[in-house]
Amino acid sequence: MEITITEEKHNPLIGRNEIKALITHLGEITPTREAVRSKVAAQMNFDLERVVIQKIEGHFGEPKSQLTVHCYDKVEDVSVYEPKFLLKRNKIIENEQKED
Repeated sequence: MEITITEEKHNPLIGRNEIKALITHLGEITPTREAVRSKVAAQMNFDLERVVIQKIEGHFGEPKSQLTVHCYDKVEDVSVYEPKFLLKRNKIIENEQKED
């Protein structure tokens, strides 16, 4: 899996980098959020808990996927600006158990 950054924009109001990238995964399936998240965190020198994968969009018939990521300056801002369902998908928060 290779990640190529196509666009990077810093949003100073929110305190995050908004990144669009292209993932090349020749001979592999579309990578998981966990794998992409750790690779982006290592490549961009961010802590893992400050990286949120917004979207991974596969291209039909091609070993490529479009990626949208938010990398925050502060860990506290992640839970303020990101919707709860994305925090669950990225395994930043655990699913709550319903009690009957």
